[in-house]
Amino acid sequence: MLDAHMKSLALKLLLDLLQAYSPTYEEEKAVKVLEEYSVKLGFDSVYIDSAGNLIAEAGSGDKTVALIGHVDTVTGRIPVTFNGDIVTGRGAVDAKGPLAAMFIASVKAASILGGDSVKIRAVASVGEEGSSHGAWALVNRGFKADYIIVGEPTNVSNVAIGCRGSCRLIVECKSSGGHTANPELYESACVKLLEAWGFISSRVNPPYTATITRIACGEVMSNVIPRNGSITVLIRIPLDSSVSELGKIIEESPPINGCSWRLENCIEPYKTSPSNPAARSLVRAIVVSGLKPRITVKMGTSDMTILSRITGNIAENGPGKPELSHTDGEFINVNDYFKGIEVYSRSIMELSREKPIIGRC
Repeated sequence: MLDAHMKSLALKLLLDLLQAYSPTYEEEKAVKVLEEYSVKLGFDSVYIDSAGNLIAEAGSGDKTVALIGHVDTVTGRIPVTFNGDIVTGRGAVDAKGPLAAMFIASVKAASILGGDSVKIRAVASVGEEGSSHGAWALVNRGFKADYIIVGEPTNVSNVAIGCRGSCRLIVECKSSGGHTANPELYESACVKLLEAWGFISSRVNPPYTATITRIACGEVMSNVIPRNGSITVLIRIPLDSSVSELGKIIEESPPINGCSWRLENCIEPYKTSPSNPAARSLVRAIVVSGLKPRITVKMGTSDMTILSRITGNIAENGPGKPELSHTDGEFINVNDYFKGIEVYSRSIMELSREKPIIGRC
């Protein structure tokens, strides 16, 4: 579906995007790279909103298809390389590979459709690995779309229609401190933290998962029993539960003297229908592209939960192996990347044939 020129341009875009290191809250360089390519690709309109999201538009019509991926990554640099088959780099999978594929697919589909059957909006959102402030800005500032495809790695052939929710649990413990020569006389904040974690982990059972992501405890002087400490625990919420249900579990955890805990940055679990137009279009596009589609639910979270407030006609798809996300071995096969472009492009064309949605807000 892609000619040699477009493949070369697509590969160059991906490599340049990976070279622009862009951990959450530091996305400006990568956004600038994508802005320059968007102009070169021939989008009708290219702009950056006040939150820092890049929005590129092509075509017009009474239906709007939005392809939304995130341009930020977790921290940690990975050398950007290409050996003819494999591209490495931080974000190759999560999620600059899917994002670059979306922008190429958008202009490809617009050129095939002739520009007047559907409006295509390709979006590079910021902050997905953090507070998702980019996605929230789209929702709160009236971004319009009848159909949304969210760009995340799903092995190309998988279509995700849901994802687990999450909360950060912050545990803080205090003690009087004291001299390490007489530990039996004093309480240690670090020991209290371990006790608190034991209580909490015994309450947060499968299908919930709880993972410690940060521990801070101890004094500058090694001979002082620690007075303060904290841990951050990321809790994943299953589809059949909710943030409020998790809150009840946490509230019921036995208190530990000198310790407190709270939930923050919570996102509800989300699942939509596999028969919604966005999911159907991806399934058909995958079949036409010679692959076998599979409907899935993500074990992690994504901006799909937030973006579903714009439209319930939403699904997630993208090239790349999700198990490589956030790892130091992150890479994407270039043929999978090209196949992802093909699937996105065909999905847009499928959606262009959907009947207009009447009375959308």
